[in-house]
Amino acid sequence: MKPNPKYKVIFYIIVITFFIGTSLPVKSQEKVHKSSEKGSTPQKLSVKSMQSDLTVLWSTIKEMHPGYNYYTSADSLQKVYNQTYSSINKPLYESEFISQIYPFICKLRCGHTQIKHSVGYKDPVGLYPAHLPFKVLVTNGKVFITTHQTEVLRTGDEIISINDVVVKEIIKHGFDLYSTDGYNQTFKELFLSEYDGFEDVCNKYYHWKGTYKMQIRTRQGELKDLTVDTDKIISNEPQTAPFDNYTNWTTAENTGNLKLRFFNDSQTALFETKPFSYQDTITYKEAFKQIESKKIKNLILDVRHNTGGDIRVAIQLLSYLADSPFSIIKDVKSRLQNPTLNKSATYFDTDRTNGFLQGYKITTKEGSWYHVETTPAMGTVYGPLPLAKEYHFDGNLYVLIDGATFSSGALFTAALKSQCKNVKFIGRETAGGEEGCNGMVMQELTLPNTKIMIDFPWMRVESVARNPIRGRGIMPDYKVDYDPLDIVIKKDRDLEKAMELINN
Repeated sequence: MKPNPKYKVIFYIIVITFFIGTSLPVKSQEKVHKSSEKGSTPQKLSVKSMQSDLTVLWSTIKEMHPGYNYYTSADSLQKVYNQTYSSINKPLYESEFISQIYPFICKLRCGHTQIKHSVGYKDPVGLYPAHLPFKVLVTNGKVFITTHQTEVLRTGDEIISINDVVVKEIIKHGFDLYSTDGYNQTFKELFLSEYDGFEDVCNKYYHWKGTYKMQIRTRQGELKDLTVDTDKIISNEPQTAPFDNYTNWTTAENTGNLKLRFFNDSQTALFETKPFSYQDTITYKEAFKQIESKKIKNLILDVRHNTGGDIRVAIQLLSYLADSPFSIIKDVKSRLQNPTLNKSATYFDTDRTNGFLQGYKITTKEGSWYHVETTPAMGTVYGPLPLAKEYHFDGNLYVLIDGATFSSGALFTAALKSQCKNVKFIGRETAGGEEGCNGMVMQELTLPNTKIMIDFPWMRVESVARNPIRGRGIMPDYKVDYDPLDIVIKKDRDLEKAMELINN
């Protein structure tokens, strides 16, 4: 039976729009490449293959990456490339090669450009044997112990140094393990804290094998020198009862995995978003119907850890909240008149290339950029866009943001800030830049020799922010910091601050 061309178009559009903003890590995915399988014997990559692939990557970046010469000058990038190329002077395992080139990628300052392992890769047994018997909170340039599997550490201890390396240096090298937009640091701190990034830097940069000599500062301010022996860990770490953040809240029905809660005997609601996906549009209508029926005046919207997704779904949510017909993006632009004809075209994912051809078209040239329009198959993304026909919310809006509010999540947040007068932002600077990001068409570049894959955006997306700070995310009106015990007991300080503002 011959396939229906209409369904083919839909498939291609889904392929590219699903990946508009999902380059931040997922915990389960991160662990896949860190585990070792018994019997697996991966070979080291040759110097020639690694240098050749780095040359391909650099050539492709120079030709078409929207972040090239944007935050970091072309001369500075060339210098880092030369240093990285020269540093590849011996065979490496794939993980080691990735760690070697990540600092170069980080200089692009693009959170959508990340490096992934080749399909099916597993680290050889013993490559990274050390396991930290503690978790950390990295915040404001300091590192604190949260949970631990050793009796010599306590929740709240501040790490001053490990193996005579001051924690400032450990953080600095940890920041080179994952890219982020512009000059943002909240995501990098979150990456070190939540995604085992701190353990990664101890393994991948310092190559520590365990038994850590540490200096800490206790909660009482006392400096202590101690040794943490990884052979003497507690299998069951001390348990602390979790804090109940929803004691006086009632959870609504029929909103799927997007939790809607109502504060008892009040006119306050809490609505949790997740990375934007197609089925959310039905949930939005049901949620705002219930919000209207209960005459809610104060809505707390949780956009924390919303790493993006389909921007058309973000538009649907914005239609219930903006003051008047609105926009979510100002412009989409490309460095090439036809991105599909780039010199590395054979290394890009074919389905995503076809998706671009079905969903986008290049029009006029302005300066060194080409303006990008969407086709009817993709739908309208430029404003002015209409408000929701029913259940529009006109009350006070309190938006929770953090260092994992990214891509479409950040574009949505920037649009709210510029087009909703009764809004306050609570939490921490967003990972996504307020001025916009690289993305829209998220490609995958497979390097020909090592088969390592690069998340590679084709477009530059400009937000509708009015006065963004270059290279920074959306800043909260009310900054909230967490302490180590908050992390252990899962206390929601952002929600607490929102309720404080509502009650006052």
